[in-house]
Amino acid sequence: MQLRGKQVAAARELLGLSQAELAEAAGIARITLARFEAGMAEPMRGSIEKIQAELERRGIEFTNGTGLGVRLDFAKAEAAARTEGRSER
Repeated sequence: MQLRGKQVAAARELLGLSQAELAEAAGIARITLARFEAGMAEPMRGSIEKIQAELERRGIEFTNGTGLGVRLDFAKAEAAARTEGRSER
């Protein structure tokens, strides 16, 4: 699956995360994330994998059927929030 910057931005919105929060959690530079979301640059594959892994850990599911898709698995998101010691919603 090819992850797109717009999917990442939508996923962050669903989770209520800032670029800085996601970048820190994924272990990448915020500017890398910002440029990817804006369609200005394609990060190294390893950076994309880190972004995707962190979002999926928090309950995001990406799809690439007939279009780009992002959805939130509420149960998975709640479980991730509990492991961090806080509630997402």
